[in-house]
Amino acid sequence: MIRTLRRFPCILVEAAAFGLLLGACETKVVRYNPPLASLPGAQTGMPTVYDPSMRVSNSPLTAQPTANPVIENPDGTKTLISKNGRDLMFHIATCMREDDEKLFTEQVLSEMTRNEFYERGYDPKLAFREMKRRREDLEKMFKLLPAAELSPGVRMEMVGENIMRVRQHYVDRDAMPWCGFDMKLEGSNWKLRWFIENDGK
Repeated sequence: MIRTLRRFPCILVEAAAFGLLLGACETKVVRYNPPLASLPGAQTGMPTVYDPSMRVSNSPLTAQPTANPVIENPDGTKTLISKNGRDLMFHIATCMREDDEKLFTEQVLSEMTRNEFYERGYDPKLAFREMKRRREDLEKMFKLLPAAELSPGVRMEMVGENIMRVRQHYVDRDAMPWCGFDMKLEGSNWKLRWFIENDGK
């Protein structure tokens, strides 16, 4: 059962030359699976939550990573497949490793986020450059969420229409500046909305 938590602003990205802010949005827990919660007699601060309706056909939250997340097209271009958060993290890491700003901007970053850059007079490629600038924060977050939404202790929250938040709570802000990410379902693939600044909560 989805439980409404609270309303709070969602931060998109802070860069040296600009800041993009998202409006307030309603947060609903659609998946919460704390470590060891499935063991007999286990007790948690709040009951585990999982919304099976998110497992829609041809798309999100599939149990396994996509077998072939990158399709090589005859013309030499690539088509990225992201059926879950782990696929999306794979594409983020690959674009970083290969310094592929174009592929990240066009196929990893969500259309919603790209449009917000344009609306504010910025090139969405700045998102990739900001991510590179904060590479250390990104790598720490990836270690915190090795299996994305299936990592122990992760709480998944609905923070907008077709937007899911994958994050860890109550982690040290200084040690972990980013504690998760938002992803938006566009078509049958999850795209990156942006990373979550750690508020320590």
